[in-house]
Amino acid sequence: MCTRARPIMTSPSHTTYTLPTDDNHKPEMAIAITPFSGFCNFRPLSKISTFLTSVPEFASLIPAQAASALSSSPSDPKSALRDVFGALMSAPSDQIQSALDQLIKRYESGGATPVESEVADLAQTLAKQYPGDVGVFCVFLLNVVKLNPGEAMFLQADEPHAYITGDIIECMATSDNVVRAGLTPKLRDVPTLISMLTYNSGPADAQRMEPKPFKGESSDSDSYTTLYDPPIPEFSVLLTDVPAGKKASHRALDGPSIFIVTSGNGNVSGQEIKSEGEVWFVGAGQSLEFTAGSEGLLLYRAFVEVA
Repeated sequence: MCTRARPIMTSPSHTTYTLPTDDNHKPEMAIAITPFSGFCNFRPLSKISTFLTSVPEFASLIPAQAASALSSSPSDPKSALRDVFGALMSAPSDQIQSALDQLIKRYESGGATPVESEVADLAQTLAKQYPGDVGVFCVFLLNVVKLNPGEAMFLQADEPHAYITGDIIECMATSDNVVRAGLTPKLRDVPTLISMLTYNSGPADAQRMEPKPFKGESSDSDSYTTLYDPPIPEFSVLLTDVPAGKKASHRALDGPSIFIVTSGNGNVSGQEIKSEGEVWFVGAGQSLEFTAGSEGLLLYRAFVEVA
């Protein structure tokens, strides 16, 4: 459960940042259980430029040359975005505090312009949770992705993100590597952060990942299971939602898996599932049949198939 915004961070790829104990990358996927919102990657450059011209407190932290370069259809848009983001992340803490105080005071007095209306409430919420934190200004730089239950977003390595509110199922590659950008009292490695990001930008909808049908053992069970299959080899996730008294089957998978029950009861291949919160490990090559009890059965199964 996310009741307080989590830190804005990025998970490094294999090549951009390596810790002595962990050289793996960490792409991630989030599937909403409840209505959810989160930061994910950079907004379109035109939108960031609009904020730079409309939000004086934000603009005061960015050198005029960098802001101008971003708004003038740059031939190298990633470098232009890197200069703006780097300037914000490197701004002195006293300047951040002063600009943030002015911004929140203006918002609290009802001074948000129409352009700012979509982010004013969020900025105030984040400022209360993380006073004086540079991450509050990321409302002007990063997409805010909103998901309904069952919708998902995929987070590539080397792209900034943060969970703001709501409950999710999160699945990621095995790695301890993380570099923080804001909304955190912990260490921020700013030089590494600035150098490692992809600086891809685009609309919020581009961050969503569309689920696919999953072929079970029988046609009757197909409608109860959905596949979330990100463009990486490390993991995929199945969402199985079985109505009371119905059955769903999973074909044998060519790799290990683990599933967590988030609501309901029933049984799996004859073994009782008593309540939500149960976690089961499934070895490779085992087909499964789920039977929902009187409360239905909802579960998420993360797996990897070894070629």
